[in-house]
Amino acid sequence: MTTFRKLFEPGRIGSMELKNRLIMAPMGTSSHDREGFIQERTVYYYVERAKGGVGLIIAQSSNALREGQAPGRAGTWDDKFIPGLRRVAEGVHAAGGKIAWQILNHGKLYSAWLDRITHPEDLKIIGPSAIPWVRTGVAPKEATKEDIRRIVEGFGEAARRVKEAGMDAVEIHGAHGYMITQWLSPRDNRRSDEYGGDAKKRAGMACEIVAKVREKVGPNFPVIFRFSGSHFIEGGGTLEDSLIQAPLFVEAGADALHVSACEEETTYWQFLPYPMPDGAIVHLAAAIKRVVNVPVIAVGKIWDPRMAEQILEEGKADFVALGRQLLADPQWPNKVKEGRFEEVQRCLYCNNCLNMEVRLKEVRERGRTCTVNPAVLRERQFGIKPARAARSVMIIGGGLAGMEAARVLAERGHQVKLYERSDRLGGQWNIAAVQPLKENYRYLVPFMEKGLERAKVKVILNKEVTLSFIKETNPDAVVVATGALSKTLEIPGAHSPHVVQANDVIMGNKGVGNPVIVIGGRLVGMETADALAEQDRQVFLVTEDKLGENGAPLERNIYRAMRDRLIRHGLYLFPDSPVVEILPNGVHIAYKHEIVFLKAETVVMAVGAVSNDALWQELKKEKMEAYAIGDCVEPRDAMEAIREGAEVGRMI
Repeated sequence: MTTFRKLFEPGRIGSMELKNRLIMAPMGTSSHDREGFIQERTVYYYVERAKGGVGLIIAQSSNALREGQAPGRAGTWDDKFIPGLRRVAEGVHAAGGKIAWQILNHGKLYSAWLDRITHPEDLKIIGPSAIPWVRTGVAPKEATKEDIRRIVEGFGEAARRVKEAGMDAVEIHGAHGYMITQWLSPRDNRRSDEYGGDAKKRAGMACEIVAKVREKVGPNFPVIFRFSGSHFIEGGGTLEDSLIQAPLFVEAGADALHVSACEEETTYWQFLPYPMPDGAIVHLAAAIKRVVNVPVIAVGKIWDPRMAEQILEEGKADFVALGRQLLADPQWPNKVKEGRFEEVQRCLYCNNCLNMEVRLKEVRERGRTCTVNPAVLRERQFGIKPARAARSVMIIGGGLAGMEAARVLAERGHQVKLYERSDRLGGQWNIAAVQPLKENYRYLVPFMEKGLERAKVKVILNKEVTLSFIKETNPDAVVVATGALSKTLEIPGAHSPHVVQANDVIMGNKGVGNPVIVIGGRLVGMETADALAEQDRQVFLVTEDKLGENGAPLERNIYRAMRDRLIRHGLYLFPDSPVVEILPNGVHIAYKHEIVFLKAETVVMAVGAVSNDALWQELKKEKMEAYAIGDCVEPRDAMEAIREGAEVGRMI
């Protein structure tokens, strides 16, 4: 059994003793009311992670000043928020954990939420310089000396409230494009006074905030400062800047430095999605550690305990922070410590947990979510409860939805048979899992198969279920999870021999010539185009909508990462260009309302899917108890499939 000596040795941040070197990175939960008050589910969410064995939880950011509100964030701008924070602290302590709370101000980023805040009359959009934010066109007001004093005092008071609430530490959020990052960045900070100019002067505002927080909480309360080691954008803050600034943060009073990356335009370096390498920003923490004498926390897609152990062994950091992996499996620390890593539910880095714009209504109702762990923020009510009476349940379809439903039903005591028409489980997920860059996707189906084995679900492969078979078998209940089929365009030439489906290309079932046209600018289209470009083909990507959209945008960090890969590969991109006709040697597209011909040997369709719901439509006419879940209801993604499987499994 592999042991992880460094991961599980005690550590210290200031006066705070920690039982191991594992930290839960701060992640917004969007589980507060519009004013910013803690809701009860927030407490259980953090308690579950404390029970999982992590040494320190750094909770999500909170608005430090009333003038700087943002939707979906807790409040620390008034003493009225202290009781809610105290409930979280007490819950975590009762579970044997320790917790820090994070405070921030958004600066120019508030202009994205002007229609969603609680007190718009109080909002002040203030920055170091009056430079418009490209996303909204709104320029912040250039901060006066009085603004600076007020904001600094606001951070100090917020930290005082964190301490009074019984938290174990406070973290100041100075990363990811928020207000402090704007002062550190030469792109946003064009001042000519003592707060602008070289890297040292640009750190002045951050240092005053750290010093004020230290003054308010006293010498023995741990203060952590989180900042971006590099902004990863031309003209932005660099690692060389951070090497100058990091010792200044320590001198101002920081007990530890939490080294992340990015500013707002490059957040895929913060929320590293599946196209980005594991541990992609650890080198920033390693560089900072060489110039400071306080503990350094490394973060960024560190899901493998072997990598985490190596980071500590090689002295690149003193602590390792995990974020999304602890959404996927709160028990990661305990399982790793006990040598049960094969039981860990791995994070996919699909970033569905971050898809706020697409799932805004759901986020408001439920808070943050997770593809592989539908219990996130539903920890209290999502336990497995025995069924009142054991029943025979037939599951039709062995994709993710069907597998999840079958496992939960069997664990509750039902007699479950799962039928799959192909020779293996996994459904459409098997296509996603063979794609380049999706290493962690490949572990999901085997992980779920082990769950079926433990629950003693009877699996029948190579069986096409018909209505007559269901009537003959006569189960007490039926769950239909028959998935979806690839869609095609109904245009001239769409069924020509040189037109192939993206799924067939991905699985290696169809050859592709050169040049090639990929129709469809959503995720499958972008991924297929990227993979073909990697093979040195000339690739045209054509879509009738904007790149990455189809009525709703892709999650922003995946979109940004994939967009930049396509640009690096030199793809020809034609957004807002519907395909009019497919010809034997290419396609006609409507580009800016004019016909344009693109030459190609192969045309690849990546235009979505249609529900495979024929059996479900038949069953709806019958009087037997039946449920439909997953893509056969409506083509969506893995998160909805697993969630619906989990919910119907608890319903029957």
